[in-house]
Formats: sequence, structure tokens, C-alpha cells
Amino acid sequence: MKKPNLILLSIEMLVFLFFVACSGPATEEKTINVSIAPDDYPTLSFQDFTVKEMIRLETTEDNLMGMDLRVKFSENLIAVMDENKTNKLHLFDRKGSYLSAIAEVGEGPGTIRSLRDFEFGKAEEVLVLSPIADKANVYKISKDGNLSEAFELAYSANSFIRLEGGGFLFQGGYNLPFVTHRVIQTDAEGNIQHRYLKNDYENQMLPMTERNFFPSDKGVFMLEIFNPNLYLFQTDSLTQVLHANFGIYDLPSNFWEVDLMDSFGEINENGFATFKGVFQQGNLMVIDIVAQKGMSMSKHILFKKDKDIYKLKADRDDDMVFFYPIGINKEEQVLFVTYRSILEKHAKEYPETFSVDGLPEGDFDYPVILHVALKEHL
Repeated sequence: MKKPNLILLSIEMLVFLFFVACSGPATEEKTINVSIAPDDYPTLSFQDFTVKEMIRLETTEDNLMGMDLRVKFSENLIAVMDENKTNKLHLFDRKGSYLSAIAEVGEGPGTIRSLRDFEFGKAEEVLVLSPIADKANVYKISKDGNLSEAFELAYSANSFIRLEGGGFLFQGGYNLPFVTHRVIQTDAEGNIQHRYLKNDYENQMLPMTERNFFPSDKGVFMLEIFNPNLYLFQTDSLTQVLHANFGIYDLPSNFWEVDLMDSFGEINENGFATFKGVFQQGNLMVIDIVAQKGMSMSKHILFKKDKDIYKLKADRDDDMVFFYPIGINKEEQVLFVTYRSILEKHAKEYPETFSVDGLPEGDFDYPVILHVALKEHL
């Protein structure tokens, strides 16, 4: 069985945060200041989880992917982008059967110039974000691959999200002079309505492929690389709801005064931290946290259940079965993506938790989406 190519992420780190739930729009008074305190919370083991469902993503030589997968769901479809390639999207049905590749990057007819992010539209068409220089195009693509332009945006966007009430949020990073505000809100036709987070960073920043927006039943969470603040979007307002003190993982005091191109080596040697993802549904919140120091990378994934907070620690090389959370479903089960070969290893070591029953060995290793529940005693 061929194994996936596990590509080292260039920028991933550690941070601790706490979430405050709010029923109305966030206010300045509700912002929480926190510090890194990884020993303050009970540590979870594999035995604290129950795997409720496993979805095999059918894999052939035409859709081989690595570990760093961006996965989004509609009612009937699963869309997957390999973040280390960003050259096409792969569509599956909700049972994991492979349907097709769409949004292929190229120069010919039916292709797009670049691929940075994607969203499902109202009719289950896929919306894809394709930025070039100081502009970005949003395209509509059917699951059969039919491509049409939705609109051109006068903004250099790296990621986006479709809002339930109509329109979009776009994130442009720190790329002056193309990006004067790091987040904008548009209507459904791409007309800019609001601008948020003025960009005053004037040095060079490494290009990032990161997911910035995370929908929840509270609103839309927004996070950024190298930013210790977490934001919540509600009803035309983007408000800081948390600030994290990274402690020993704080960036140097002169970080925003120098080019990242020049300082990244020193930062990586000393270690640094950031948010990777935030998922929330009902009474459960999961915060995906990464730590990188030199070649060492680990995850600290926090589970906030009601008033209790638990921590799961995973190393990239050892415990990748719960290394990549991708969401929470309506049953408040956490979704992780892993590979069959990793599950097979863990099934031998932890048979009470993991199994490969119903996951046949094939010519290629393949991704598996796990639906995982915390056990009742927690």
C-alpha cells in the first residue's frame, strides 16, 4: 500500500485560549485575556473517545492527496483541497464515493488561474476563490465541472466564507499595498459593504495558505496567522472576543518591524504559536492549536464541554489519528481526518478504541473521516 506524502508544514505553533459564549453581539467588555497554561487542564487519552462513524474517501491514482486537507461539507457532498498542492478540488458524496475533480488550475479552457479557497453555494454548486495580483475572481462550478464567473472582486483575497444571511467575508492578509483592510464584507454580487481591521504592516510577509473563517452557531470566528486575537463576526460587526498571551511562545517585540523573510529562522528556532482552527456547535467547542520549534511539531487540541475544558496532545509523527480536526457535526461529534494506515497502526495498539473493520486495504492508502464523541463520564 502506498503511503501519503506527509509534508512538513512551514508555519504552525502553540497557543492556549478560552472561549466565552455569548447570545448577542460581542462587546469590548466581553473580551477575555488569557495566557498559555497547558498544565491547568485534564489531559485526554484515546480511551476517552468513542469512534461513532468512519467515512472512507475513495482514492485512486487520480486523486492522491497528502495530510494537510481542507474539508468542507454540504448536505450531499464533501469537497476536499490538498493545501500543499491547491491545484484542484476533489468531490465525494457523503458516503465517501469519489465523484470528480473540479476547479483545476491551468491556462486552458475550463480552468482557473489559481485556487485559494472554496465554499458551497445555495444550490450545492461549489464557489471557488481565485486571486491574481490585486484582484480575485469567485467562480461557480457544478459537480459536473461546468464553470462560470460569479463576480470579480477588487480585493486580493486569500480566503472567504459565504454568510447565511447573504454575501461573503473575505480575508486578504498583510499584503500592502493591495490590502488596506485585512477583512472585508460584500454582498452576494461582490460589492464591498464593510471593511474591518486596517492593515498597517509594511514589510514582506511569506505567502500563506490558511483557513481564516470558521462558521458556528454563534456566528463566524476569524483568526489570522501570527495574531494572538480571536474575532467573532455577527450582524455586520467583527469584534475581538479573546486575546492570548503566548508566554515563551510570544513573537519578538520587533516582529512587526522587520520582514518575516529575514526573521523566520530565528523565530522557528525559538518556537512560536498560533491558532489553527476553531469549531463550535451547541455546548462543545474545539480549538485546534499547533506548536512548532525547529523540526518539532505538536498539537494541543482543547475541548470545551459546557464549563469544563480538556486537552488532547498529539505529536505529528506519533499520534496523527487525532491530529487534524475538521469540524463538529450536529450531534456534537468531532470530525477528524486521518489515513487508513494510521488507523491500522492504532487499531493494533488500542483495539478498544480503533478498528479498520469496513475499511478494506487497497492499492493506495486513503483518507478516513472519523466522527468521534467524548465519553459520557467527561
